Amino acid sequence: MKVHSLLDEGLILARLAARDREGVLREMSARLEAGAMIPPEEAILDKLLKREELGTTAIGRGVAIPHCRSSRIKAPVLLLGLSKEGVPFASVDGKPSHVFFLLVSPQDNPNASLRLLAAIAALTRQSRSLAAKLLRAPGPAQVLQALREEEEKTRA
Repeated sequence: MKVHSLLDEGLILARLAARDREGVLREMSARLEAGAMIPPEEAILDKLLKREELGTTAIGRGVAIPHCRSSRIKAPVLLLGLSKEGVPFASVDGKPSHVFFLLVSPQDNPNASLRLLAAIAALTRQSRSLAAKLLRAPGPAQVLQALREEEEKTRA
């Protein structure tokens, strides 16, 4: 599964304003609701915060994959957010997170969620420069292009 195929420029927040974990989740979930990707009554923010209470979704190398499930969607929704400054996200390597892949997947299709989480984790492991390349991109179109290139390079 190609991660970049689930994104378009409207699903990329190239400059997150938030400076803490809850702020990042709030900013990103608000974008999903504003874009009608997720119904506002679904309370995605609450679900994301509860998931973080179980354990951090920051996987290291500057990447976090906050995620939850929704009974009101039929296909996975992915949003990519970037923070040049970095955000403390209780990462496994103790470093701030700069790249956030927020994933909301259908409640009735856990396999889709697992495949996407695995694809993002594999991309992060295989591309040592993923975070740096995405952060250097000046806007959403270039972020998407850099992600596509890294994904194609690591799968070659």
